[in-house]
Amino acid sequence: MVMSPEDEAKIRQILQDALRGGPKPQKVVRVTGTLKMPGSVQYAMRHLSFTVEEELPGDKKRSDVVREICEDLGPLVLDFEKQTVKPERAKPNPPPTVGSEPTPELDPAYLDGLPWTPFDSGGGSWIFANVEGAEALADEIRKANAPIVIGSYRYKITRGRDGKREFVNRFPVTGK
Repeated sequence: MVMSPEDEAKIRQILQDALRGGPKPQKVVRVTGTLKMPGSVQYAMRHLSFTVEEELPGDKKRSDVVREICEDLGPLVLDFEKQTVKPERAKPNPPPTVGSEPTPELDPAYLDGLPWTPFDSGGGSWIFANVEGAEALADEIRKANAPIVIGSYRYKITRGRDGKREFVNRFPVTGK
């Protein structure tokens, strides 16, 4: 299809008018997050994913707006966590007997099967210390009062920002 010069000029004028009077560009701040909660059985997990977008006012820095969004969302995320975490099931570990086999929950193959969550920065992963199957590992780390090595991983316990939740972190052991 061949366009006449007059039609082409009209189309150019319409496009220029639209561009001049069109919407002004807006600066938007987007905060995205995910909260993963272990389920009552291995591989059963609940998660909350959210994205919040807010227009960046001209008088504020992007970091200030992000901080405000996170402060607003923090209590909501903690409330979700409280509603979804089921109370721990009391499972006393039997006392070890002399000459008994090693605890199966400390076997490297068993530990590899737990629902580990990789750190965003890479290099390791974490799991809640009270997840079924991770309790024996957490107890062993507490007894040692220091990081322990099982198989090709170094395990240690850390606490959440709230000071209450415990996590087991694991990192590959690097050769020296």
